[in-house]
Amino acid sequence: MGEIVHLRQHDTIAVDSHRIAALFRHLGAAQAEMAIITTLENLTGCLRVTEAAFRADTLAQVPEHARTARAFADSIGLVSLATILGQLENASQQQDKTAATALWHRAARVGDRSFVDLWQLPLLQM
Repeated sequence: MGEIVHLRQHDTIAVDSHRIAALFRHLGAAQAEMAIITTLENLTGCLRVTEAAFRADTLAQVPEHARTARAFADSIGLVSLATILGQLENASQQQDKTAATALWHRAARVGDRSFVDLWQLPLLQM
């Protein structure tokens, strides 16, 4: 008999609460929350377009979408997600489909958890 190994993926999630606090200081609570919501909407839109590019097997379109998504993620302190999206951009530019696909799946996992961690920050009232 063979030995069964269960692999479980574990990604560290980093959300820069200092960046969020700076937004609140600079814009005020209501405006900062609206800015974060708008950025999240734009970010999720980029991620949907990126996913569609993967499904359509058009890797050439992925770097632009990943670059834009990375900028949105970075602007609201989603450090882990921004890092992975940068790696996805590079892998896609190099036409490394295997790495790009793996990074896309990792971005989806980290993105989900990053959104949850962002909403749990004490500054956000939503």
